[in-house]
Amino acid sequence: MMAREGYIEVPGGRVWYRSVGEGGTPLLCLHGGPGFTHYYLEPLEVLADRRQVIFYDQLGCGRSDRPEDVSLWTVDRFVEELAQVREALGLSRLHLFGSSWGGMLAMQYTSAGRVTWRRCTGASPGRGWSSSRTRPTSASPSSRTNLPAW
Repeated sequence: MMAREGYIEVPGGRVWYRSVGEGGTPLLCLHGGPGFTHYYLEPLEVLADRRQVIFYDQLGCGRSDRPEDVSLWTVDRFVEELAQVREALGLSRLHLFGSSWGGMLAMQYTSAGRVTWRRCTGASPGRGWSSSRTRPTSASPSSRTNLPAW
């Protein structure tokens, strides 16, 4: 199975990535935190037998640079980081998977109008994102009916 890894320049430093598999619509995985790493998402690598699966450690996490400049820790900068990772890897269409903070990041990226994907999945993304069209009315499972079907 084809695998490659490397670093991508983003605002504030370099982020580490690993890509496994090829073919199909790529799956880009966004880890939680901020502050976690991609490690707990590695079981998704089993999908690499039918598509490219990409993991990356966001700036300040895991194998990525760890700058001390506190002005870098903004949602807008993380959205820009995601855009630069996507561009550097040539991901014109993709499936986007975000866990916890990664799900929030995926939604922020979407609300900025910066994505063309096949599917976006958030695992426990929280309630921090708001949009008049998709905002849940409560934290109960029944509120999921107010969310878009990605």
